Amino acid sequence: MEAPESTLSVNAQHALQDMVDLQMYLVAQSQRTPWPLFRRGAKGTRETRRPHNNPVERSAVKELIDLGFIERTSARTLVVSQSGSQFYESVMKPHFT
Repeated sequence: MEAPESTLSVNAQHALQDMVDLQMYLVAQSQRTPWPLFRRGAKGTRETRRPHNNPVERSAVKELIDLGFIERTSARTLVVSQSGSQFYESVMKPHFT
């Protein structure tokens, strides 16, 4: 199995990690500005780790969409797909720990 760094750019790795670990979603913006991440669920989460990159560069978002690791749930909202979660859990997470 390939190492995640040979599959994804560092920005895409960090965005996917934040979206899975911190349960975040992306909000699409214009093509010239980075896209912000927001937490899903309750606002009073106890998670102390901050996102690696917030906002996320559009190139990283495009990379994750092209690989099928994130998907649109509305015109402006993107979440981690099942394949993105599986990739993170099986390939990236063991590499980071």
